[in-house]
Amino acid sequence: MSPLTIAIVGAGPRGTGVLERLLARATDPDVHIHVIDPFPPGAGRIWRESQPSLLWMNSVADDVTMFTDDTTAVEGPVRPGPTLAEWVQANAEELGRDPELRDELREFTPGSFASRTLQSRYLSWFFEQATADDSARVTYHQGTVVDITGQGPQEISLDDGSVIGADIVVLAQGHPDSLPSERERALHDFAAGNGLTYVGPGYTADLDPDVVPADEPILVAGLGLAFIDWMVLLAESRGGTFARNTEGALIYSPSGREPLMYAGSRRGVPYHAKISYDIAAARPPLPKYFTADAFTGNGPLSFRDDIWPVASKEIAWAHYHRLFAAHPDRTSGTWADFESQFDALEWGSATLDQLVGTFVPGEEDRIDLDRLDRPLTGETFTGLDEVTQRLNAYIEDDLHRRSNPYFSYDAAVFSALLSVYMTVGELLRRGRIPAQSIATDIEGWLHSFFSFYASGPPPLRLEQLLALSRAGVVRFLGPEVSFTADAATGTFRASSTAHPDTVHADTLIDARLPVASISASGDALLRTLFARGEITEVRATADSAAKIAVDGRSRILDAEGVVHPLRYAIGPWVAGHTWSSAFPRPRTNAGFFRHNDSLASELLSAEVAAEIEQSSVAVAR
Repeated sequence: MSPLTIAIVGAGPRGTGVLERLLARATDPDVHIHVIDPFPPGAGRIWRESQPSLLWMNSVADDVTMFTDDTTAVEGPVRPGPTLAEWVQANAEELGRDPELRDELREFTPGSFASRTLQSRYLSWFFEQATADDSARVTYHQGTVVDITGQGPQEISLDDGSVIGADIVVLAQGHPDSLPSERERALHDFAAGNGLTYVGPGYTADLDPDVVPADEPILVAGLGLAFIDWMVLLAESRGGTFARNTEGALIYSPSGREPLMYAGSRRGVPYHAKISYDIAAARPPLPKYFTADAFTGNGPLSFRDDIWPVASKEIAWAHYHRLFAAHPDRTSGTWADFESQFDALEWGSATLDQLVGTFVPGEEDRIDLDRLDRPLTGETFTGLDEVTQRLNAYIEDDLHRRSNPYFSYDAAVFSALLSVYMTVGELLRRGRIPAQSIATDIEGWLHSFFSFYASGPPPLRLEQLLALSRAGVVRFLGPEVSFTADAATGTFRASSTAHPDTVHADTLIDARLPVASISASGDALLRTLFARGEITEVRATADSAAKIAVDGRSRILDAEGVVHPLRYAIGPWVAGHTWSSAFPRPRTNAGFFRHNDSLASELLSAEVAAEIEQSSVAVAR
């Protein structure tokens, strides 16, 4: 049917990625696409240019791309282009005219962790490239969508009062805010009633670090990437400086304007530093066991009973494959003998443990997934001083390990986790994972484990954290920390189950992203659709993330579980989409591209055209 009009709500990386695939596939000149976002297209809100220059990406520039390549298994045309690193190097002279980027570019290499400002420029350029030959078919609207109505043709209402008509709508808002939860409202009210400061979850660039007082203790809940951003904004951005001593160790000189940060979390340790040696060289031939076709039948799978044991065996196989290949002096016997026996054994069996004990003499060379997930399990401490000493040693060891090919099986495990995520994505598309398990096991535990192990900060950030700890600016609270409002003292309180010390402070920062909630979204459009029952959410528990429910084709489900044939949703706030929401790595057949391409194929299909025609006829009657 012609003409066809598609509206994409959200012009950040994901919405722009779908746009590029649509334009690559759409041979009909009568396909028109509206792109709607209050922020500049390409970067969108999260990656907008107006952010502090000290906030970095957590991937090296050479590992970030927005372009398909010859490894990408897509049916649509492959349109190759530069990685972030290649683009920066090709445009260094022009970019260097900007005083804000000049210092960064002077030190820039493909292995650099680019500022978010630099990534914003790349994303904006990608949008321009994607639309350059099809500008007549793409209309960008700088505005916010507040409602979508219509049984047939969709009417999209913007905050300026204008209305856009479209046949199909794709929601791609990325990471909206959430309205405060009951706990967060209680902490806000407690702070207001006691003259305290509470900073709730949010995107660091949107928050105001100036509300945090200098030279007094504060509590920071969380040790993930949001904590790293806060660490930068409350230390280096306030005038403190880092320098190396004669031994090469990083030393922090305080400005006197920093607070004393007491930081902790459930794990009690920061995310692992990014691996700084060649990950690709350590990649085993994957997948081995964990493929979508390995699970026969069509029924639902249990994550803990069916999926995770096979995925665990895959990860362990990658670990040992690299150990035998790169460090045979630390093994007994041959890889062929080990692998043939390993193949036949079930994960978690005593026989498999005996096999590993026979072929891998050194305990440090054996993989322990439970210990990888919770490094401090079972440890207790006399108090905060011992916790901080333990964490300093832990960070020092992590920095050494992540830069040393002696432990190159860590890189193999990283690759195996990426492979596992790809297979999980395929199982999601095939409808093999129940909605409750998506929320609890995939979006919950697996994503948390993957982020902790494989999506941590640049090594320099952990060096800086160690320097801040040694300078007395940061102290660690340990694992299983509780942050509460203490009515008896009128302060915030932090305590850990691993030691007897408690800390009181007048300031508490929840250093984490907002928990996804459609019913309590900061996006008025999502709340409106939810209130009318035209969109529903998948939630595991009362406190867990609640994401948009879609079918295997990314079509939105209403409150009755009925598919809307002309409305789609993609991105990190969509149930089951976490696996395909990160920036794609080049030459890895990234799920980001495969999902975008399959969605573009769907939107341009004869089946959807028939749905549009049928809906229009029904409305006319």
